[in-house]
Amino acid sequence: MNKNYKNNKYNIIFIIFIIFFISIIIFFYYKYTKYIENFNVNNNDIEGNKIYCFWTGDNEMSSNRQKALEDLRNISECNVILVTKNNLNKYILDDVPLHPSYEYLSETHKADYLRTYFMNFHGGGYSDIKKTTGSWTNSFNDLKNSDYWICGYKEIDGGVAYGEHVDKWRELIGNVAYICKPQTPLTKEWYNEMIELLDSKLEKLKENPSKHPQDSFNENGSKYPIEWNEMLGRIFHKVSYKYKDKLLNTLPISIFENYR
Repeated sequence: MNKNYKNNKYNIIFIIFIIFFISIIIFFYYKYTKYIENFNVNNNDIEGNKIYCFWTGDNEMSSNRQKALEDLRNISECNVILVTKNNLNKYILDDVPLHPSYEYLSETHKADYLRTYFMNFHGGGYSDIKKTTGSWTNSFNDLKNSDYWICGYKEIDGGVAYGEHVDKWRELIGNVAYICKPQTPLTKEWYNEMIELLDSKLEKLKENPSKHPQDSFNENGSKYPIEWNEMLGRIFHKVSYKYKDKLLNTLPISIFENYR
């Protein structure tokens, strides 16, 4: 009798613990999803200088990322729009659907894909979810009132991903944030080279889809077929150097520390 009583007591305690643990998970998930849903509510999605940011998965956005997003909105003095899987479709053109490889990409590479898509077809601003060091208003105006095609911050030594141009960093702009005019030869070539790469990787991606948000080829033995900077950095710096006379570098630089 005593033994059964003890067993029942432990079972009840265990059940209470499980319920409590699940409640905590639900609370934080609800808090996180509400943050994502509500971020754009106070933004005007029609008027103003737009900066697009992307959060492509179901993984939770850290408090550092949330603070960086708020900081970007406040300091840039622009309309920061957070694009997630819940509002993505409104930006995808009917005659230019997502590439069939998109569903197999890591969350990081999905964001790389989307920034390229948006800068080519929509234009406007893009930023990683990182803090910025100043207002973007003047940079939007500088680009608008010029014959330049893209405005970014001055690249830093060691920031160039394309091997042949690593020593050309003084002539390039960085790849973390920029403002683009849509449908320029630069954005078209940038987008088309990415699509060519994804066409060549499609079958391998089907066989080895991403297993975590930052998956990349050969990272911890991963067979996911795309290297970390293969899909964006190498292409962006290769193409942008070709059109270096169309690069404007007046954008405030991003802050690269403590953002995760």
